[in-house]
Amino acid sequence: MKITGRETIFEGEHLRFVRKHFQARNREGVWETIERKDVYNRGAVIIVPLTAEGEFILEKNWRPPVESAVIQFPAGLTDKEGESEEDAARRELMEETGYEAGKLIPVMPVPLCPALTPTRANHFFAPDVRFTGHQKMDISEEIEVLKIPRREIDDFLLNLPEDVELDIRVPGILWVLERKGLI
Repeated sequence: MKITGRETIFEGEHLRFVRKHFQARNREGVWETIERKDVYNRGAVIIVPLTAEGEFILEKNWRPPVESAVIQFPAGLTDKEGESEEDAARRELMEETGYEAGKLIPVMPVPLCPALTPTRANHFFAPDVRFTGHQKMDISEEIEVLKIPRREIDDFLLNLPEDVELDIRVPGILWVLERKGLI
């Protein structure tokens, strides 16, 4: 498959809607995608924080697109020009949770929604975070910070309230961290 052209069909303040023309099996087709504007590097970071006491820091984050609270790890855009992904991960962790990361270990980049957007997120493992209390959320963020002991994480993720959804990347990245011997 090969991209043969692209055209912007709508551009908003934060998003751009694009038609991508492609060649596949000697036929031409069109795929509509959404691109974030003003993002750098891969586009986003996701942080897997663990306290010295063995507690994962998760978020119960209200997400307008799904009109529901979602359990996820702290995350954010790499939307500051010149900022490295590691610096963005530190900033987003602090802003959303009030926790500070010492060591950050890059784990892996993943596409966020490959059928819709080219944005990828690089995961970072923060094995020894500490609370500083300097949370600074955006107006669009309604986040409850959750501390879940490592030994209770499976039960917690499998027994969420009906009105709360799970970002499937949470158990996915935990599986990767286990296989890599990081947790």
